Amino acid sequence: MAVLVGAHIDWTEYGISLALMASSWWYGVWAGLRGHMRTGTVVGSLGFLAAVGLLRNGSGGSTSGTSILALLPVFQTALYVRDRRALLIVLAATLAFYLAPLVIIGPPEYPDSGYRSALFSFLVSSIVGLVTHGLVANIRSRASEARHRAHMLVRISETVQDLFQSPEPRRAACHAVKEISDAVVVGLFEPEPGSSSLRLTTTTEAREAVAKGAPAQAHSAVYEAFRSREPLLITENVQRHVGDIELWRAGGAPSSLLYQPLLKGDTPVGVLFIGWRDSAQRHEPRVIAASLLSHEIAIVLDRADVIDQLTDEALTDPLTGLPNRRAWDAQLELALHDGTPVAVAMFDIDHFKRFNDTHGHPAGDRLLREAAASWRSEMRTRDFLARLGGEEFALLLIGEDVSTAEATVERLRARMPGRETCSAGIAVRLDGDTAERLVSRADQALYDAKTGGRDRTVLTDVS
Repeated sequence: MAVLVGAHIDWTEYGISLALMASSWWYGVWAGLRGHMRTGTVVGSLGFLAAVGLLRNGSGGSTSGTSILALLPVFQTALYVRDRRALLIVLAATLAFYLAPLVIIGPPEYPDSGYRSALFSFLVSSIVGLVTHGLVANIRSRASEARHRAHMLVRISETVQDLFQSPEPRRAACHAVKEISDAVVVGLFEPEPGSSSLRLTTTTEAREAVAKGAPAQAHSAVYEAFRSREPLLITENVQRHVGDIELWRAGGAPSSLLYQPLLKGDTPVGVLFIGWRDSAQRHEPRVIAASLLSHEIAIVLDRADVIDQLTDEALTDPLTGLPNRRAWDAQLELALHDGTPVAVAMFDIDHFKRFNDTHGHPAGDRLLREAAASWRSEMRTRDFLARLGGEEFALLLIGEDVSTAEATVERLRARMPGRETCSAGIAVRLDGDTAERLVSRADQALYDAKTGGRDRTVLTDVS
């Protein structure tokens, strides 16, 4: 409509121009709605430039003032198409838009001075298009990174909640960090109890190294991060810093490693290491996510250790270190549900009250501790010894027949320290036995052993 003012119009070219412009607009919209934004924009832009070229030629040539419209498809492509090749195609078409009339038609409609104007117009279009495309790409990248970080924060929050509920928080924490940060390997080094050395306790790979309790090398990056309490990201000469080459290879030989100390307040309690196949940068979302999750993991592990300690205290006799009655009841119920042969032996130290009255309660406590330690050294790993209270102990024998159970009890009685003696009663589980009935029969056998003269073992009737 603007070119109709004060211009001599070639209506044929004008009509073709309008039809071509409408077709280009329709195709661009149609292709964009169908998800083909690049094709729709490029083809639509080429059609638009052709339409403007006809419009310019049909309304006065170089004097029509329509050349400025060639910037529109450059803007359109720079704003909405991510592929820079598409922008270069449109810029090439823009150059053809300026040069084609000069070459094909020439003066007087398109004088030779138009070459200079065409060059400047093309340069301006290129600068505008490339700068706009770069700015939009940067904005898109920042927006994508912001969304990615927000998504990671949500995942970290959800993961931390899951870790608090996990029965194996260390293993779950390593797998969570591996998944969220797209790592190839994640592992945890922790101080060895009673020592200043660090040992591998958990890893997503190289399980045999965990089984061996692989120690960290004294001059490795693990110790450096532990002592400095600062994260250490290694992207060059990784093999020189890892200390344990075999462990590094078993973890997929990552090209970059982050050693993230786990802190309880200002005190380091471990080092989490995260490995990536490619070179990682300190400000990448995956590195930031790993660092954020590491801080939460330190809290989770500290909480898990406190719960384990409280659980152990709740289920452990403080004097002998053996399981207490609560732990005994739970273990017995569990054994009865397995369906394997079960025998219960009840022990009672003979004349313990007289021993206490004669030698004093500290000596009595020492006798209980020594008896517990002596008996524990004679047990198999699958058997279960507990102190039920006072001088009474209970032994749960799994998978043993009557004769083997009796031989085991006699061997334990023979290890009674301080020339003291004890009595024992044995009951073997019968069909339909409950925990209460089985223990009651073992108690009755112990009573028979004590009333029968002490320092002996009585076996209940198993017929």
